[in-house]
Amino acid sequence: MSDEPGPIAGKFLKSLRQFRKRRDHDLADVIAGGRRAQALQKTVANEKTLAGFHPAHAIYVYAQNQVSVLSEQITELPELAPFVGLIAPAEDEYMPGGPPMSPLTTSYFTCWAFFDAAFGRPHRETIGTCILAMLRELDSPPDLIRVVEQMQHSRMGLFVLEEQDGDVVVLRELRTDERRRCVAPSGHRGRPGELWYVRALPPALDTDGPGVAFTTPHVIVRPGVDDWLAYLRRTLPKTGEADDRRAYESLLKYGLKSNYWNEYVFEACVNHTAGAICLAGLPDVAESRPHSRASRG
Repeated sequence: MSDEPGPIAGKFLKSLRQFRKRRDHDLADVIAGGRRAQALQKTVANEKTLAGFHPAHAIYVYAQNQVSVLSEQITELPELAPFVGLIAPAEDEYMPGGPPMSPLTTSYFTCWAFFDAAFGRPHRETIGTCILAMLRELDSPPDLIRVVEQMQHSRMGLFVLEEQDGDVVVLRELRTDERRRCVAPSGHRGRPGELWYVRALPPALDTDGPGVAFTTPHVIVRPGVDDWLAYLRRTLPKTGEADDRRAYESLLKYGLKSNYWNEYVFEACVNHTAGAICLAGLPDVAESRPHSRASRG
């Protein structure tokens, strides 16, 4: 994934530069802190609120809030209309917000909307890549840029829970076998052997502490690991990536189509607890997902 601005970000930056020269009123209201922008900024988690989070989690919550505020402003611009065309129908279809309304939690859906809902190849631009281009253009704080970069480069993954260590879980990813120590803010600690579909973010700013399971874990209760490895073997070639690792990363970040994983989560939900959402089935076997059209008859 290149950090060079793609075509959409390039057009957006051109408008931003023109605004900074001309002080265009309409764009000022969108970007430069008009009343609505100021009101949105008040929704960003403050220091007192962040103090209630584990430090590994708090920095990502703050960055996510900033991205959300910026997204609200810049998606009003015509240059970013392609992303609205991707995300708005998905929001209507899957009604994100968490159980009981939807198995797509707010943290899951916003991460997809900001960082995974990609437009165009080979650049695969997202709202996140456009925001990063803007932050760099405006010489924003390097730490904020770095954390947003980590979120943009992140993806969902399929992990086996290997062990628990207090409020930290150790996750091993299928296919890559990489292990990650993560805080689990949802409160779900699970049992060794559980299969999680979750966005496991690395330690913020390259610290030595744990990463964070940023989204509420989707615990896959069936089928087991062997069936999922078989699914990956038959599905990875469809990504168009020759390298096995890149194929896995592409599949888990982008799916085979824009709503590939959203649809899977929506149709596979079987139950939920206060800290986890339970799924059943495979993405490529419609009959295995309890709420698919095939299962409903």
